[in-house]
Amino acid sequence: MSGPAASSAATGLQRPSALPPVSDADLDRGARELIDTCLAVTAADRVLVIADEPTRGLAERIVAAASRVAADSRLLLVPGLDDDYPAAFAAIAAAITGDRPSVTAFAARDGDDRLAWDERFWALLDGVGARHAQLTALDRPSLGIGLAADYREVARFSELVRARLTGAATAEVRNALGTEIRFALDPARPWTAFTGLYHAPGEGGRLPQGEVFCSPTGADGVIAASVLGYPFNASTGLLAEPVRFEVRGGRLVGLEHPDAGLAARLREWFDRDEHAGRIGEFAVGTNRACTALSGNLLFDENVPGCHIAFGHPFGDYTGAHWHSEVHVDLVVERPTITVDGAPLLVDGRYPDPVPADWSPE
Repeated sequence: MSGPAASSAATGLQRPSALPPVSDADLDRGARELIDTCLAVTAADRVLVIADEPTRGLAERIVAAASRVAADSRLLLVPGLDDDYPAAFAAIAAAITGDRPSVTAFAARDGDDRLAWDERFWALLDGVGARHAQLTALDRPSLGIGLAADYREVARFSELVRARLTGAATAEVRNALGTEIRFALDPARPWTAFTGLYHAPGEGGRLPQGEVFCSPTGADGVIAASVLGYPFNASTGLLAEPVRFEVRGGRLVGLEHPDAGLAARLREWFDRDEHAGRIGEFAVGTNRACTALSGNLLFDENVPGCHIAFGHPFGDYTGAHWHSEVHVDLVVERPTITVDGAPLLVDGRYPDPVPADWSPE
């Protein structure tokens, strides 16, 4: 982790994760699942894995997994994007345009998540028709737990949850840390499942994966967030004390946290534009291999439970066509979620077995 995260931990802002240890065998299994299932790499593919020095060891495992299948796979080491974004971007652009890879994976640190929001990067990938995995700040839990899941099962279960949520009018979220919020949903708006399977040219997104999301039409209550999204994630991790956000009429009206500096940074960020403090996304995690929060948003968005975002609603997926330069995910730990009065998860767990009436058939 970067310096700010280490400093936060030293002052008691963070707490350790309850995730089990990750073995080297777990890491290799995750690398193979990424290559074989998520990206469906074949002998005809040219694979480019992009990393920085701190993520090099994990990236090398992905290159080794790709080398089992593809004749051409290589690692590109770039300068830290947080230290010199222009230089790192130039190196990435030169490799994509020069090598013309058909599969790419980005594993380096990027505390502000600039690359994922850089339209030039996605234009480069579109130009070569690459399938892409965005593995920002790849760590051991993300590779050895989140990506070591059976992604065909992640996809199947995500679609099942999407079918269960389609047409819902209300959702309520509560947890032991103080979350108590009710969402108004438009039954006509779509729910989208992100399954982590990127098999066609030009497809790509974040991994690990497993979530189903929509954009609510309203929200009232309190969100107690244990993990904050970009650009706060690298410096805050898994919070010892959640940030509490008060929402009225679908908009942020107040927030509090014992760390006055963090609270001030958040208030400033959510005042950046007209819709920065507006609820843009409500999502449930569907990767059941992920059993606890890690502090890394890349992993935590997929843990069974939910995350709620202020800011941009990604209208192409949600049907909510307004815009913000901000999109900050807030992860709620071990929530109980009811949809139209019926339980979806209880204390962060899906029912087992899943009720028959969840099936669209």
